[in-house]
Amino acid sequence: MMVKTTNVHGGNVHKASRLLDTSLDQILDFSANINPLGMSAKGMDAMNEAFQHVIHYPDPDMTNLFAITSELWDMPKECIAFGNGAAELIYAICRLPEIEAVYVPAPGFSEYSHGAHSCGLPVIEYELQFDADLFCFSYPLTTILHDLNQSKHRLVFIGNPNNPCGTLWKHESRELFEVCKKNGHYLVFDESFVDFLGDDYSMRNYVKEYDNVIVVHSLTKFYAVPGLRIGAMMANPMIINFIKSHIPSWTVNHLAQIYSEKALQDTDYIQETRTVLKQEKEWLYKEIVQIDVLQCIEPSVNYILCHLDDQYSLEDMIQHLYHQSILIRNCSHYTGLGPNWFRIAVKIREQNEQLLQALRAYFTL
Repeated sequence: MMVKTTNVHGGNVHKASRLLDTSLDQILDFSANINPLGMSAKGMDAMNEAFQHVIHYPDPDMTNLFAITSELWDMPKECIAFGNGAAELIYAICRLPEIEAVYVPAPGFSEYSHGAHSCGLPVIEYELQFDADLFCFSYPLTTILHDLNQSKHRLVFIGNPNNPCGTLWKHESRELFEVCKKNGHYLVFDESFVDFLGDDYSMRNYVKEYDNVIVVHSLTKFYAVPGLRIGAMMANPMIINFIKSHIPSWTVNHLAQIYSEKALQDTDYIQETRTVLKQEKEWLYKEIVQIDVLQCIEPSVNYILCHLDDQYSLEDMIQHLYHQSILIRNCSHYTGLGPNWFRIAVKIREQNEQLLQALRAYFTL
């Protein structure tokens, strides 16, 4: 049985469960970059207690959640909005007034382009620079600045870190911020994975300095609740009010609110996640690059982008893993990548060892 593997997104364990006729618990999902430690125990306990209250509408004001995040992120409440995952907020951001085009990284998260197309906006891609010797991608600052100086009113997306390659925005110069401000561009940093690194890597402090800067923040990746759906964004109050007027009422359900309130304050869980993932990403990278037909980008967060030697078929390898209930992310359709690129999530040691064992077995067939 051949299974289509170039899906828009990873994490479709439900389809795999049906096709493989196995339970969800038997699927080893390396295609979605979710915290492998699972949910916060404190958040789960609070959610279980709150389950009886789903007979009521969610709190539309999200009073507790705003108070907690305002303090944690050192951000005024009026500069924060929540949505049904980061993707909903990205789509709403694409509806901001006076946007003439959407400027997106390649490779990059596909929802930037999908959000633009949903609003009838043209998409302009800027390709990340690939260094074949160092085997890494970087943001082409000179190209970006040139393009933005020659245009007006763009919505500019930067992944920090970028998905799927993990590239961080490391430019300390304020030139990008000034160029965007001068030319009427909105500058959006997608920080869906930044919690795996910590606050020092976030661009959210620039929200207080520049009225055109927006930071998107996913809570589903780090806190392991993609099935609950919750994301946040930070921007100046005028942008926030616009966004709130363009997303549905009760967009964050009651259980997602309650879970997030506790999980965001679960410092032991947060520290353990960062410690374990740092160890595991370094270990998994060290082990997987020893498979001589694979080249991998050194990970910044909880996923690794890899390239399979052209003598092999990526599709065959993915099918081999699939029939062992192991899912990885086919990235061959991404602009700027092409054939034989794939991404794997970093999980706990036992699961990482299972993946390595399956890969080594495939290449010795």
